[in-house]
Amino acid sequence: MAFLGQIPEEVDALANEFGVKADEIDQLVAALSAKLGSTTWTGADRDRFEADWNGQLTSSLRGVSGALRDAQSVAKGNAEQQRTASA
Repeated sequence: MAFLGQIPEEVDALANEFGVKADEIDQLVAALSAKLGSTTWTGADRDRFEADWNGQLTSSLRGVSGALRDAQSVAKGNAEQQRTASA
């Protein structure tokens, strides 16, 4: 008979990794924002880049982080459902 289902501990580990990577993205955004803020670059190109960074670019990265946190939550819920069903 073939195995059907999951090993909850493996799915918990996957969920935790989703959270770790989401944290890393959040830290990356913060570090890059700080680095940009500390540059002596001035002018119209800087202004456009900073507007893009503070708008679309950070928003996209935060969207990825949020999606990873959503996946983390779903995976944790699935692992818990498996434990309940197997009890």
